[in-house]
Amino acid sequence: MRLITVLVTIVILTQAVTLNVSAQSISQNFDRYYKALYHDREMNGNIAVAEKGRVIYQQTFGLRDEANQKPNNEQTQFELASISKLFTATAILQLKEQGLLDLDTPFAHYFPEFPYPTITVRHLLAHTSGLPDIESVIDPLLTANPDKQFTIHDDLQNVLLYSRNHDLKFQPGEQWGYSSLGYHLLGLLVEKLSAQTLANYTRDHIFKVAGMAHSYVQTSMAQKSEANRAKNYQYNNHFEMKLQWADTLSDWREWTYNLALETGGGGIISTTEDMLRFDKALKAGKLIKQKTFEEACTPYRLNNGQPAQPFDLTYCGLGWFIFKDTSCGKIIWGSGANPGTISFFASNINKNQCMIVLRNRKCNSFNDLKALDMLCGKAVPYHSSLAFTYAQDLYKNGRVYADDRLEKLCTDTTNYIITESDLNRASLEFRRAGLKSQALAIAETHIKLFPKSTGAFKDYALTLAEYGQKEKAITAYQKALELNPNDHESGDALNKLTGKTKP
Repeated sequence: MRLITVLVTIVILTQAVTLNVSAQSISQNFDRYYKALYHDREMNGNIAVAEKGRVIYQQTFGLRDEANQKPNNEQTQFELASISKLFTATAILQLKEQGLLDLDTPFAHYFPEFPYPTITVRHLLAHTSGLPDIESVIDPLLTANPDKQFTIHDDLQNVLLYSRNHDLKFQPGEQWGYSSLGYHLLGLLVEKLSAQTLANYTRDHIFKVAGMAHSYVQTSMAQKSEANRAKNYQYNNHFEMKLQWADTLSDWREWTYNLALETGGGGIISTTEDMLRFDKALKAGKLIKQKTFEEACTPYRLNNGQPAQPFDLTYCGLGWFIFKDTSCGKIIWGSGANPGTISFFASNINKNQCMIVLRNRKCNSFNDLKALDMLCGKAVPYHSSLAFTYAQDLYKNGRVYADDRLEKLCTDTTNYIITESDLNRASLEFRRAGLKSQALAIAETHIKLFPKSTGAFKDYALTLAEYGQKEKAITAYQKALELNPNDHESGDALNKLTGKTKP
């Protein structure tokens, strides 16, 4: 009997050591990766990673208030942006469990004035309603009333106005099409069925239950100035990298002011620690039943029986995105973006892992998707954008220096990567700034590095045309069509340049 006890003790200790080593390895990989991002100005905010309910990595980076040099800390509160939709989905599913609604009942059953009678609650949850995103509905209204702040209580009337001149983008259930507007309407439904404001319902039935003491739904602009609230920043472009407070930028006023009090699709403020509590409460069945949670994390089936697929690697459930690849476990996720903020939430259901990244500086959100491999124990290298490095060199030091350095750095594949999307972005930013020589240099480099890319020649042609080099632009578009005869954008642009169609 004593021998058995000893053996059991050895097994338990061995498992504990294995767990600790695994957690330590994951923690070290995350630390290396996000410190590299911070050094490259791609990380400013907080990250937390948990496994089996235990935090294995937690770190803060940068400042929450640049003007007053206040650093981020574990209590910093960030905008979740569209991750807020997960809370609205949870609220709807709670009401479903209480028998107060049926997911397959038309939304018009609850709001008879709603103009699209075939859209169900499930369609809204899965982004398959055919409704547009919020900008399409709001933008025309802002022209007449630029100082109005919209809330979900305006959105039903806004949809009615929109419906007078617009059909749905597609018939409900036929396709996937992202719609924050749909989630604003779901927030309105929560209010009607619960007889509470969405802010109070979320506080009482989600935040309190999950122990999220530092989370709230933004209902006042004054909340942006609270002590632990992060201010949101973004760079003006990738060649100057001047940091700007998003709330002062007129180009983004629609999001930082006019839509700042819209809830349901956004509006929740939280911390990384509170988000870990949300994940833990979901998995423990404290917020919705396990069966309901599994339904929410199952790919929605379109009318043709195919799963709703927003992106190549991802399906969509009832609020949650679901990775197709399950080799590392079933991973569900959500993300959010507003001017100056990026948020990311991922949960590995099989391994009971969770990863939260909240930023108050706009950056490349794909870096967080790449980081998910580290939950499987893999080391993920970070590569700086060579396109943006080249753009900075062009701006500061001229083309001779930039071309020479680019040639050298192209061989450094350990630290740098060059992508067409970054080259396109750099070219666009130079054009917007009216920097002709730099824009042309980027476009010429694009076709040099990617000589078989339709996109490269299309970007080159667009840049040439913008600066009046018509004949060269025609030749570039012809090359783009030679590489891809089905590229209708290039065909249309070529026809306009050659006079075959009116510009």
